[in-house]
Amino acid sequence: MEAIWLGALAAAAWGAADYFGGAAGGRTPVFVVVAVSELLGLGVLVPVLVTRGVPPPSVAPLLLAAVAGAAVTLELGLIYLALSRGQGFITAPVSALGAAAAAAAGLIAGDPLDALVAAGLVCALLGGGVSAWAADHGTRRDGPLRGAALCAGAAAGVAVMFISLHAASRADPYWATAVEHASTGLCAVLVELAVARRPRRDRMPRLTQLPVLALIAFAGTGGDLAYATASRHGALTVLSAVSSLYPAATIALGVVIQRLRPSRIQLAGIVLALIGAAVLGAATG
Repeated sequence: MEAIWLGALAAAAWGAADYFGGAAGGRTPVFVVVAVSELLGLGVLVPVLVTRGVPPPSVAPLLLAAVAGAAVTLELGLIYLALSRGQGFITAPVSALGAAAAAAAGLIAGDPLDALVAAGLVCALLGGGVSAWAADHGTRRDGPLRGAALCAGAAAGVAVMFISLHAASRADPYWATAVEHASTGLCAVLVELAVARRPRRDRMPRLTQLPVLALIAFAGTGGDLAYATASRHGALTVLSAVSSLYPAATIALGVVIQRLRPSRIQLAGIVLALIGAAVLGAATG
């Protein structure tokens, strides 16, 4: 039960981080937002590691955490890009599809499959597909295929992150979270350097944005650490399902602050996707 509560905490924190990350991405290059917020989060974790005085685990868990960080770079880059373009509801299909893939990996690894788990997977996949295809588009050039491709790429990042961070955290959740943040920040810096078209001074965040970036860092780090801690004892299928409910927080903030409104098709897909994730959590908890 503790793992489920920690998974829910991770979902709430990630949802808030995604919302404010998308808002920041409208004024600052997306990968700059990812890099700065992740490195700020690493700055919070380093004193904790020093205080604990626990040496790092073996190389294999650290490599898995680094893989999780690279996957987070892909996921957050695409999510923040979509949110900055006004695709405020895309996090729902991304989380559902990513959780379904991670749950499938858990089942392959030996987690039991029953009728309720199967129903949850079907709902997550179907709802995710519907809401991805019907996702709102920020520009006229965007179409269903482009929105679905963006969603699929981000969902792949979510799935890899869920699986890799879960495995890495079995050794030590604090070291796994720290290495994941370092990897995400470094990957985001490299991507930004590769694709940047603006002058360097125009890419850097303004001082007025630092409080928002700090908020993103605090929320994202808290969510990662909650998920990593829960991973020491919780099954992958359970945690990926419960943690994938983070769009509820993102959507709620968008509705309250920006007055976003989904279409009927979107709403049906989103609700079905979240029901699928919730059923997976209940079935495996």
